[in-house]
Amino acid sequence: MAHQIQPVFIVGTGRCGSTMLSNMLRGHRDVLSISEFLVTVTDLGSRIAQAFPETPLNAEQVWSVLGSCHPKSAVMLRHGIEMGEFLYEPAPPSRFTRESGVPAVLLTTLPHLSAQPDELFDELREFVMTLEPARAVVQYRRVFEWLERRFAKKVWVERSGGSLRAVPRLAQSMPDARFIHIVRDGRDCAISMSRHTGFRMMMAATMMTTILGYDPFDCDNRAGTEDLPGYLYRLLPEHFDVNTFHNMDAPPALFGLHWSGEIKRGLNALAELPRERVLTLRFEDILADPAPCLRQLIAFIAPELVNEEWVRRSAEMVRPVRSSWQRLSSQEQAALTGVCRPGLAALAEFGLDREPMQGSFAAKASPSWVGSPLAAPATA
Repeated sequence: MAHQIQPVFIVGTGRCGSTMLSNMLRGHRDVLSISEFLVTVTDLGSRIAQAFPETPLNAEQVWSVLGSCHPKSAVMLRHGIEMGEFLYEPAPPSRFTRESGVPAVLLTTLPHLSAQPDELFDELREFVMTLEPARAVVQYRRVFEWLERRFAKKVWVERSGGSLRAVPRLAQSMPDARFIHIVRDGRDCAISMSRHTGFRMMMAATMMTTILGYDPFDCDNRAGTEDLPGYLYRLLPEHFDVNTFHNMDAPPALFGLHWSGEIKRGLNALAELPRERVLTLRFEDILADPAPCLRQLIAFIAPELVNEEWVRRSAEMVRPVRSSWQRLSSQEQAALTGVCRPGLAALAEFGLDREPMQGSFAAKASPSWVGSPLAAPATA
């Protein structure tokens, strides 16, 4: 009997190249590439308490997390500003529309796996309804393993944007799980975040929650909304204004602060794990010379899965990306570098500003980190 390959999570800060890895792994005959599960079932990181409660989940509760239309995603779909990562086509002949909303697991995860996501959705529901009560992480692992069997794969690999902060929870809950950490220059991450509809939505919702003391997307309470700045008031879900959303000031520096906090905390968490549970890859190295990085990636998942044809096909998917932050004015470059400096210094301390690194880190970053005004993306 073949041995069970240990599961893998691809983690990063968001906007760091992890989607590219998901798409590459989808083309491997033995790998089940699970994309954006954690971020969609938590509604862009805002419903962690509902998706990962302290008490066990029964079958109906699991399906409520997977099969419900969550508020932020629903607003984005209804107004046509959904993330590019959402793969479901919300129009006939599909079952769900922009007006009806799309269940969380159908936004990306199932269409990433099947050209008939609605049918797979029904199959998955039948399985989920057989589940005995268990902790959330156990239930989701059961879902991943069912999908692995359903598609006759040898291993599952989950990848969600912004999942780096989930490492402590996942590592503790799944002692056999391993982590591929993809790192990108934080200045480029920050610029990409500032233009990304998902990160912009999370920024707006976080600001509202900070001012109001509650998330207006997730409840009917409207106490204190008169205190919101005008542009945030116009983004309340009941009268969401698309033009206001597009014109909202979302400076890269704000996201640079967020990136620094995420990368420092993430490096500290990964440093606590045994060396065999971590592989770190630099996005810039993949762009410059993809084949060696891809061999390292697939060998880390399982040496027997190394496949030169897959390496060749995946390398052809890489497209050159010109560094965005270097196209800024010198003043803008200096400002963005300044807010990213804590994260860049942490990468340098771990040697990740120069070359990829596998295994535990030789040194630990400072235990203190610059907190971000953004609470998202938190995925588990």
